[in-house]
Amino acid sequence: MKKVVFSILCIFICAAASAQVKFQRNAGGWELLIDGQPTYIKGVGGTNKMDVAKAAGANACRTWSGNVAGVQRTLEQARANGMYIMQGIGLTKDPKMYQNEEYKNRLRKEVRELAEAFKDDKNIIMWGIGNEIELNDDTPGVAWEFVNELSEIIKSIDKRHATSTVITYNQKSLNQVAKYCPSLDFVGINCYGGIQSLRNMVEKSDWKGPYLVTEWGPTGWWECKKTAWGAPIEQSSEEKRLCYEERYNIIQSDPACVGSFVFLWGQKEERTPTWFCMFTESNVEGLPLKGEKAATVEGMERVWTGKEPSQTAPLISSMTAGGKSVLQDPTFTAGKKIKVKAAVKDRENKKLTYVWEVLKEATITATGGAYEPRPDRVGEVVTTTKPTLNLKIDEPGAYRVYLYALDGTGYASATNLPILVK
Repeated sequence: MKKVVFSILCIFICAAASAQVKFQRNAGGWELLIDGQPTYIKGVGGTNKMDVAKAAGANACRTWSGNVAGVQRTLEQARANGMYIMQGIGLTKDPKMYQNEEYKNRLRKEVRELAEAFKDDKNIIMWGIGNEIELNDDTPGVAWEFVNELSEIIKSIDKRHATSTVITYNQKSLNQVAKYCPSLDFVGINCYGGIQSLRNMVEKSDWKGPYLVTEWGPTGWWECKKTAWGAPIEQSSEEKRLCYEERYNIIQSDPACVGSFVFLWGQKEERTPTWFCMFTESNVEGLPLKGEKAATVEGMERVWTGKEPSQTAPLISSMTAGGKSVLQDPTFTAGKKIKVKAAVKDRENKKLTYVWEVLKEATITATGGAYEPRPDRVGEVVTTTKPTLNLKIDEPGAYRVYLYALDGTGYASATNLPILVK
């Protein structure tokens, strides 16, 4: 009997020791194995509303940084919802800091602490060492060598989880990762408008391993059309939904890509309060929004599950001010009345409520996802039962008129129209 128990115990120990996250080649490219099971990552960027993500078909979330206590909080949410985690390790985008031994020693210590604390955790599957560290300059080899060093530190402690770094859509950076970071198991690439050519870029690069698309979403403010006065033109919720569905299918078609993390499963200010956001704002004074789902959540449920959602978002097909669309550069005289109209419908014929807000065009901006303040509001938020608004602005300047269409089921589609007042 003792021999039987001992044998079972040995089998258990060996199985536990072999349980890990790894990549292996298949006939067409790569696949991700988690404890021996082929897994395709259907991920969200951020840790917001994990229950909604799980219900929509997601299986993972991505973070950008975190200390031991912060990671533990994320793990509690992930475990409750059966979600995997790509845990980020924050690194500076300042290339000079990679010559600073005090900074690097602090990171070495943090990485060791994280690896020791979570080396056996089954919800964490990947470490993301830095996010777009090449963004602000021509990143020197010493920075990438430091990324590789941190990966080696993790692997000396943590035998279970994969390591990576995350870069922008940039073949030069991918080549540098291939040259200086041999310890990494995969690379994460953040890509928006370039999704259609991403596969070709990776194939032409020096990187020959697997990759994940670690951020993707709508067309970015840096790659879209602009008004005559330079305001970037944001896609409507419906345009974004169609864009997300199309881009997900493109990502999924590359056998070297083992999954993706859609951006942003939450809300943030970046040029506008809606640009990358898959949920509305909440707790903004005077604004009756409570973190409702955008149409892009509907789109992701459709592609993640392969099924038609039981409830869909309102569809905003157009918006004009004074009869002019955004491509007609709507420009008005200060103090004159402006009539704003939108064409909106609901597929389930729900009764819609319309929330209107006018904000000044953002002037305090950043790059790389850094903090931006919410632009100032002009006048009061208005709620209507029809998709029309009568507006008057007395002070010359650049503004945006925002419209949210709420269907009462937890969805709120949005669009905005830049206008110029002279």
